[in-house]
Amino acid sequence: MSEEKRKILEMLADKKISVDDAEKLLAAVSDRAGEGGTASGDASGKPGPKYLRVLVEPAPGNKEGDRVNIRVPLNLVRAGLKFASYIPPQVRDKVNSELKDKGVPFDLNHFDPRDIEALLVHLNDLTVEVEGKEKVRVFCE
Repeated sequence: MSEEKRKILEMLADKKISVDDAEKLLAAVSDRAGEGGTASGDASGKPGPKYLRVLVEPAPGNKEGDRVNIRVPLNLVRAGLKFASYIPPQVRDKVNSELKDKGVPFDLNHFDPRDIEALLVHLNDLTVEVEGKEKVRVFCE
């Protein structure tokens, strides 16, 4: 429990604030903490990113290519990663084996949810051009 939540509950217990006020304060603290998945965001005090974006655009002059615009809430990604910790070990081994067979070197047994936060902090605008046909951008916003 965060220090802020603890103080709010102490004020409620001491009858310094009403139940309604405590509820509003707790909601405000939770909303602020959920804005980027972390309460602190980056070192500048800005809230962290909220979405993972994937954009696919046809290359200039290519009118036949598809346009794709995917926006995934990072809280959904974080929740999925937390859920992965509940996968039984024998199932994790099977998933790891299947991923390896498909050429994806990812091991659920050695995954730490903090790794995703480090990745998001360092993920800059990534652009990949596919043989002059498509341009793919992956970034956080």
